[in-house]
Parts: sequence; C-alpha cells; structure tokens
Amino acid sequence: MNSPTTIILGSQSPQRRSLLQTLLSEDRIEVVPPLQSQEAGFDGLTHIDAIRERLQQIVATKNADVLQQCEFQQCNLQEWGVVLTADTVVVANDADSSFVLGKPDGPDWQATVQNWFTNFYSSKSHQVLTAVSFRFQDGTSETLLASTTVHFREVCPKLLDWYIRTEEPLGKAGGYGIQSGGSLFVESIEGSLSNVIGLPLEEVWSVLDAHQFMGLPE
Repeated sequence: MNSPTTIILGSQSPQRRSLLQTLLSEDRIEVVPPLQSQEAGFDGLTHIDAIRERLQQIVATKNADVLQQCEFQQCNLQEWGVVLTADTVVVANDADSSFVLGKPDGPDWQATVQNWFTNFYSSKSHQVLTAVSFRFQDGTSETLLASTTVHFREVCPKLLDWYIRTEEPLGKAGGYGIQSGGSLFVESIEGSLSNVIGLPLEEVWSVLDAHQFMGLPE
C-alpha cells in the first residue's frame, strides 16, 4: 500500500512554505493556517528550558487547531497523511537570564528594533529556536526542536538606520530576516541556516523520511 503523500502545512509563512518546497513538490503541500490567533506567549519566562517547553506547547496547539479544521471540513487524512506546524523565536541573553524577542510592531517598532540591535545583538550571540509538530494519519505525533546560534558583528549605526527604513524588521521574529537584509549584520552561525529562516530542513527531512514521506509517490 502506498503511503499518503500530501502534507498539510499549518502556517501562513511564505518562507516556511518555500523551505518545505525544497523537500517536496508544490502539489504535495496543502496550506491550512491555524484559525486561533491567540496563543500562549513568553512573558515572564527567563530560562531557556521554560522557553523551549512553551514553544513546543505552542506548535502542538497549532497542530490541534489545524487538525480540527480538517476534521470539521471532513478532509481526507488518508490522502493527506500528516499535519505539520512550526514556530520560530529569537532568544537573547542578559546576565543570567534568557528571554524571547518577538515580532516588532506598533507605533514604536523602530525604537524597539534599535534597542534590540544595540543592546542584544551588536558583537553578541543569540539563539534561534524552531519547534516543529507532526501529526500523522495513523494518529501518532512527534515534535522536534532545533537550535541555531547566530553571531552578530558590531552593528554600524548608519547601516542599522538604513535597515530600519526598509521596514524589513516588521513582523519578523527578532526583528530581522537572515535570508535578506538582515544578513548584513551576521558574522557567522552555528547550526542550520534554514532553521533561522523558519524550518530546520535536515531535521524535518529525517522525520518525514522515517515515516516514508520522502519517497516519490508511485
């Protein structure tokens, strides 16, 4: 019997969809974003272990949301096979604590980005975490967590002013996009580049391959 070949991607992120298309052809991906906009945040969490746990809870909740949509719409999970949801956060460090830098927005977003780059990024390192939740057609589930360390060079004020004027930081985790203008500030990374963009491809490939999703459909 052939394995189900189509994956439901529970994400509105164009970067995440584009990354998944590196592994699978476009016709094998169906996008069904979560409906619930409210999700648990990271306020008050100052330890990396607590942040990791919360991130995994968030992707599990998103996965349940998408699965419920499919059940309500009577989607054919025998054909679709797996629901995949993911979330990416940037974690900065200050003294002995860790904390999540969210997505800058609101009327003061420029000042927020300026503060992050000046105080938490310039000549420092931070972590980018992505949690991925899988729910398979047979009812089994799996969650993975990938971490990449990003090293920033000393931030040039003139370059930062230019970057803020591009408005690229808006809506991006941590206020920068490493796949575009944000790369100008990066000195080096340790770990997966695709993880920083939004989906750790090697780890995702391994999980899907273990469940026989990476073979070409017959």
